[in-house]
Amino acid sequence: MKQYESEHYLFHYNEHSTAERDLSLIVQTQEACFRYICDVLRVEPDYKLNYFLCETPEEVARVYGDCEPCNGFAYAPDKIYAVYNDKTRCIGFHEDAHLVSWLIAHNESPAVKEGLAMYFDRKWWNIPNQEWVAHYLKTDRYKPVPGLLDEDCFYSTDCTLSYPVVGAFTEWLISSFGIDRYLAFYRAEGTPAEALLSVYGKTPEEMDSAFTGYIRLFGTDPVVESRIRDLLQEAEIL
Repeated sequence: MKQYESEHYLFHYNEHSTAERDLSLIVQTQEACFRYICDVLRVEPDYKLNYFLCETPEEVARVYGDCEPCNGFAYAPDKIYAVYNDKTRCIGFHEDAHLVSWLIAHNESPAVKEGLAMYFDRKWWNIPNQEWVAHYLKTDRYKPVPGLLDEDCFYSTDCTLSYPVVGAFTEWLISSFGIDRYLAFYRAEGTPAEALLSVYGKTPEEMDSAFTGYIRLFGTDPVVESRIRDLLQEAEIL
């Protein structure tokens, strides 16, 4: 693969690929995402991140060497493998947030890790996380945060539901209680439930009740709801 070095990255890509064509845009996007993530989390790697831009999920598996075909993932401390083609462009905040947050603590909770990455993404399928949660609450499909904090429950829940919920919950935590307390929560030892109680002084059930109460303060947009239903039907989830 060819290589291009920027201030904080070493990009790997195939010659004559879509990634090579769009390289300047990719570099600009990732450097901006990197700066924002580091500023929010107050940490910064003293090494460059290796970004492997592959043309297919199968190439992701081959380049990494030991995984199922997938669109992208981060491998701490410094590697990102992602599909980039005319249809699928896995760039942005998500995987970079995983690598930068690894410097805060090696948090193993999928709900906490994905919640933070989705906090930076802000959206799922170009619709804000909060809109998804409001829709799920309105349609009685909402999965409470205490359940999602369990690893088995998180992995058994469709990501279209779990990811926006934990992303919106993380945004609520940070906006309600501040980044310092969130970083303490991220670093806390024990289970996520224990960390919530020790840092915020409330059980997961109490935090979930406050979070959903906040979401219910906002109305739902019929146009956005219709788009959510269409997307779920297209994905054969409804």
